[in-house]
Amino acid sequence: MDLNIIFQKIKEKMATDDKAFVLIVFCFFIVALAKVFFGFVPWYFLIVMMPMFFASLLHPKAGLFGLIFLTVLFERFFTLEALQFGRDIVKLYPLDIVLFGVYGGALMKMISTKVHLTLDIIRVFFFLFLILVSVYLGASFVGFGSQDISVAVSTWKNYVFYGMLFFVMPLILEDESDVKRLVNYFLSAVIVGIIFLFIGIVRGEGLWTEFTPLSTGGIRLLAFPHAFYFSLAFLGLFVTETFWAKGRYRAFLWMMLATFMFGILGSLMRHIWIGMFSALCFSYAFLLSTPLRQGAKRMFSIGLTFVLILFSLAFFLTLTFPTSTVGHFTYSLVETVSIRFSSIGSNTDTSISWRGSTWDSAFFTLSENPVFGLGFGVRIPIESGDYRDFVEIRNIHNSWLSLLVQMGILGFITFLSFFGVLVWRVWKAFSVFPFLSALRIALLTIVFYQSIVFFAQPYLETNLLGIFFWFTLGLMYTLLSLVKKNSVGTRKL
Repeated sequence: MDLNIIFQKIKEKMATDDKAFVLIVFCFFIVALAKVFFGFVPWYFLIVMMPMFFASLLHPKAGLFGLIFLTVLFERFFTLEALQFGRDIVKLYPLDIVLFGVYGGALMKMISTKVHLTLDIIRVFFFLFLILVSVYLGASFVGFGSQDISVAVSTWKNYVFYGMLFFVMPLILEDESDVKRLVNYFLSAVIVGIIFLFIGIVRGEGLWTEFTPLSTGGIRLLAFPHAFYFSLAFLGLFVTETFWAKGRYRAFLWMMLATFMFGILGSLMRHIWIGMFSALCFSYAFLLSTPLRQGAKRMFSIGLTFVLILFSLAFFLTLTFPTSTVGHFTYSLVETVSIRFSSIGSNTDTSISWRGSTWDSAFFTLSENPVFGLGFGVRIPIESGDYRDFVEIRNIHNSWLSLLVQMGILGFITFLSFFGVLVWRVWKAFSVFPFLSALRIALLTIVFYQSIVFFAQPYLETNLLGIFFWFTLGLMYTLLSLVKKNSVGTRKL
């Protein structure tokens, strides 16, 4: 078939939002090439980012799709690559450029369509939290807490600027088909991201794993952020298996689930393992009906069979070719994963002991002002044996504790009120529509998982991780809107 005919058919099937998405991705590739050639992104590449902004402004759905796709594939090189003006660095990231466009597009839509905003209890608590965070930022400029204004501004961005995704997503995602497209873009990005796992296997070490060094022996095959994205995709697909089990792509999705799990194990991120296990237990006990539980059991049986086959193959290769590259690799992998499993909860693990000392110090420092907290940008002293250091509150590897210490009981309760009411509403939001029902189960499972892993790493304090928490909350509120809209339509029928 002629290539022109193929391209014409693709063009006909692509919606306007999809074309805008392609433009956003293409422009970022040019920016990424600048990083490769120059080692940094010169300020004049802001011109290349302008089409990304305008595409997101005119097509905010495409902006959301681009945010997810590029963050999953390029993680910190999309979300944390600042512009450089001579010797000065401006922390304006490609992620921020696209987000400005998305927010502007949502605002234009509100004005042009005269959207009537309803301030329910969820949004009230959300805006109270945003206002409170902004007050804390203002207080940083007059000396409350902050030892570094740039850190205070960064904290505000993580809570407010990225948090506004929760507000705009229900405005942009108008119906069930929009949500499906968003989910498909995310899954497509994660599937493409499997290439990073293959690179890790070939190299013997995953790309960008140097940013998260191990406290035990071993080498990561997959970077921490990619493992996190894999885990979100795995959990969402696993608990909704009955929704897609009869589809024509079911065999492919089962293979993807197995690959995701292999990558997650190869990342050696223990807290992700614990979080996933806890979330699956929670979902099985409280969310899945009898047919869904049978589907989960079937998925578990398939997964266990696959693991046993892999283990048997690895055992055979190790015994048959003990000195070969394959034999050495499989033995090393099994040994490393075993060591990581056995080190969970061990006091001799430096990572765990560091967290214990850091959290003790954080609680002790919080006692000075438990109601209002310490403010943004503060460092706390850490003492653990011969180890002495001052650590930023946002880097204490516990997002819940970081929020509590920075904003005190006042800010913490405000956020928990918003979060708790939202989760409770979604918990009660049953729907007769299969996709919305599956989405509810997936979102509750994922948000439970995120709540667990927040205890172990600075998720909310790192935009390439925290942004998916705000995506989850935004989808939860979108789900509530769609369930309400469909229930009204059903009653009218």
